[in-house]
Amino acid sequence: MYSDRHTNTMTALIYQPHPVRWTLCKIAGWATPEVYWSKLSALRLAQVPIPPLPSAKWVRLKPRLGGICGTDLAAVLQRGHPASILRVFSSFPAILGHENVSIVDEVGANVTTVQPGDRVVVESALSCVPREIEPVCQQCAAGRFTLCENFRTGPLPIGSMIGWNSFTGGSWAPYFVAHESQLHRVPDTISDEQAVLTDPIAGALHAVLRRRPTDHENVLILGAGLVGMGVAATIRALGSQCKLTAITRHPRQAELMQRFGTNHTIPTNRSEGQAVRYARVAQQVAGTVVPSMFGHQAFIGGFDVVFDCVGTGQSLTDAMKYARSGGTVVEVGTSQITLVDTAPLWFDELTLIGTNGRAIEHYDNRSMHTYQLVFELIQQGKLNLAGLVTHRFPLDQYPQAFRTLIHRNQTNAIKVVFEQP
Repeated sequence: MYSDRHTNTMTALIYQPHPVRWTLCKIAGWATPEVYWSKLSALRLAQVPIPPLPSAKWVRLKPRLGGICGTDLAAVLQRGHPASILRVFSSFPAILGHENVSIVDEVGANVTTVQPGDRVVVESALSCVPREIEPVCQQCAAGRFTLCENFRTGPLPIGSMIGWNSFTGGSWAPYFVAHESQLHRVPDTISDEQAVLTDPIAGALHAVLRRRPTDHENVLILGAGLVGMGVAATIRALGSQCKLTAITRHPRQAELMQRFGTNHTIPTNRSEGQAVRYARVAQQVAGTVVPSMFGHQAFIGGFDVVFDCVGTGQSLTDAMKYARSGGTVVEVGTSQITLVDTAPLWFDELTLIGTNGRAIEHYDNRSMHTYQLVFELIQQGKLNLAGLVTHRFPLDQYPQAFRTLIHRNQTNAIKVVFEQP
C-alpha cells in the first residue's frame, strides 16, 4: 500500500503550506483543530517518487519508526508565525519527519561505513559534509554542524535538515535518503522504541551540556513534555546533584518528572492567572512576587538556572523572571516570532543561552557526537527511556495520531510515532 519499487513511487505524508489555505486554517482552527489535517490544510497523504540518491556517498533508508517532533506538531497546528526565518532555510513540498530509527535499504557506490540491513538513526542536519562542500565552514569545523553557514548553498537544494526540504524526504514515508556521514549505527542492546528517541533526548542533552548545573545550584525546568523529561534525565545521567524543580500541568507529568530525578514539582494549569502561577514558584524558591500593571508581575529572587523547554514568548518571559539576578536561562524550546518581556534580561544581568539540536560534544575528556553519548548513557544504565513511546500509528491514520497528541491529557501520550509495515 505504501510503496512500489517497480514504479519507484511511495505513499508519503506531504507538507506544503499555501498562504490562502494557511489563513483559512488559522481562522477555522480557533473552532476546531481538525482543520489542520483536513483537505484544507498543508498536510496530505500523496503518491510521490521514491527519492533518488543525490551522490555516491548517500544511502536510502527505510524507517521502522518515525517520531512526531514538537516542532513538527507546531508546524502542522500553525503555532509559528508564517514569516519565521526558519522558512528561508526550508524548501517545499517537504516530507516531514526527522526523528527515526531506520534500516539501510540501498547504499551509494562510495559508501564504506554501512551496508544494507544495518539499523541506524540519522542525524538530520544538512550541513557542509552532507552537502559535500570543501572546505567546511567554521561552524562545521568546530563540530557545531547545526549552525552551518551553508544551508542555502552548495550542490543541493535549500534545506537545513531532513524532513524540512524538497529532496531528501523524511521518516513520515516508506523511504528517505541521507548522507553517509549522518548515520549512527544503533547498538544491538538498544530497542527501536529507545532508538527513535535519540534525537529529542540528544537535543535535551546538548542543552544541558551548554550549561551543566553544578551540585549546589537550584535549577528549574519549565515545560514537562518529552524535552523537559530529557533535560531532567540527562542532568541526573551526567551526575549532577543539583536541586531540581519542574513546573507541570497535570499529575501524570509530575509523576514522570519525578521518575527522571526532579526533587520537586510545581502544579499549574492553563486557567490560572500569572499571579497564582508566580506565587507557587516563589514559594518553592523563597522568592517574592510584586504586582505590576495590567496583570503582570515582577519576580525577585529565583533559580540559578532555568531551562525553558516550551519555547513561547510567555515561557521565555516567565523563565527570565524565574531566574535570580545574574542567573542563566537556557532556551531549549524552538521559539520563533513572538512577544517577550525583555526587561529581566538587562535588569537582572541574565545570561541567555540558545541551543540548537546536536553537536560534537566535549565530555569526560573526550569528543563525541551527542547521539553517541546518548547511546553510551543508555548502555551504562544511567538513562532509562523505557515506556516513553506510548502510541504507534500507520501513516494512513495520521489524523488519529495528531488527535492523540493534542488530547494528551486524556490519552497520556508522550511520544507518538508512525510505524512502517
